[in-house]
Amino acid sequence: MTVARFVHRIAAITLPVAACATVLSAGTAAADPPHPFGGPALTIGCPNQGSLMSLTALTGQSGPEASPPIADGDIRFESRPAAPPIPAAAQITVAWVNTDNGRSGIVDLRGVYPFLSATVNTGVGNVIATAFGSINFGSSPICQANPAIGTFIA
Repeated sequence: MTVARFVHRIAAITLPVAACATVLSAGTAAADPPHPFGGPALTIGCPNQGSLMSLTALTGQSGPEASPPIADGDIRFESRPAAPPIPAAAQITVAWVNTDNGRSGIVDLRGVYPFLSATVNTGVGNVIATAFGSINFGSSPICQANPAIGTFIA
């Protein structure tokens, strides 16, 4: 199976699921669990343990009901492996813009790998964010993860 056909099959499976998850998670962000970006970040072309790809799950969460609590106007962005193989390391960056108040920023997710996060003060309003980065499987070169885009309410 060619890489292009393999990628097409993965996209055919994951994109409809991601779109359905986005529709089903509508509501006030203050009461929502972590809200996924539009789909997992797909990394292609880094062979490791017989795999041609890796998936990274990305979420954003706001609201005082979060655990630990998040202040109004803040969003906690998080990443974690979504499917094996588990990378040896990663550097994930989130760029965001609040379309209601004009605030914007770029933040690197930090933490104990593979669970990375950062809480940012976006101000209250609608936020569009994109996450991107590099993945390192330890046995191969560092590879670029495809960006993922999400919308959130702070």
